[in-house]
Amino acid sequence: MIKNKVKLLALDLDGTVLTSNNTLSDEVKAAIQRAIDAGIEVVAASGRPFCSMPKEILSMDGIRYIIASNGAAVYDVNKNRVRSVTLRESDVIKLLKLTEDYDLIWEAFLDGETCTDKRYYDDPVKYGCHEAYVEYVQSSRGCSDDMRGYIFERKDKLDSVEIVCSNKALREEIRAKLEDNLDTVYITSSSADFIEFMDRDATKSNAVRFICERENIDINDTAACGNADNDVDMIAQAGVGAAVKNATKSCLEAADIVVDSNDKNGVKQLIEKLLELKVVGREYRFR
Repeated sequence: MIKNKVKLLALDLDGTVLTSNNTLSDEVKAAIQRAIDAGIEVVAASGRPFCSMPKEILSMDGIRYIIASNGAAVYDVNKNRVRSVTLRESDVIKLLKLTEDYDLIWEAFLDGETCTDKRYYDDPVKYGCHEAYVEYVQSSRGCSDDMRGYIFERKDKLDSVEIVCSNKALREEIRAKLEDNLDTVYITSSSADFIEFMDRDATKSNAVRFICERENIDINDTAACGNADNDVDMIAQAGVGAAVKNATKSCLEAADIVVDSNDKNGVKQLIEKLLELKVVGREYRFR
């Protein structure tokens, strides 16, 4: 039984708020605006770096905080970076050393700059990118023929780095090796073909807690919704944890409730339930 006290709603973007075609439906956009108008602090919480956030989200009146790079950065309404947790230099060096025997597609994210392997930039679909995201990849990133060198040169200021790998067996091998040897790195995934690396303190859940402390909101008075493994910690800590039907197994298991998929306006359904709680002022059992 959940009481009517949600004051902050943290929403993942890709696969949750956005459709599989990388678009924001009119229905979900209107629902988010209704939540804002009702006094709920709506926070975008994404694995994307800030520089590649959807314009439709950045331009919405009332969205005052953006969580970027899986929590490595938090930006306020004036685009000021108010929280920053970058990777340790020693962890970046160790990560590169542990993967030196593999020919991998790397991406790197830092404040104001994003770079990807030129092979991925030139043909994202070849490496597992959905066709709907090709324009997003190529318009939001620079590229390099030497991503390992790029990462090493910027080892003191990286928000996050990630490996793009569509080979499941290889991906699992690499992830297991790195999890065994990088105890101060947060390793997660926002998509099946990604392995993402941030500092252990740079999680979406910690970023939400930071905003709650800043706005004097109890963590139990929050709701969160997502679709992937990088959303699990945020969903688990929320007063109301939700997952869309297209979510990963771990995400679904962490959730209190499951709403329709991202392609069927699941976030709209969640917001309608939260607003009913707020307006009716009674206990409500989610089904």
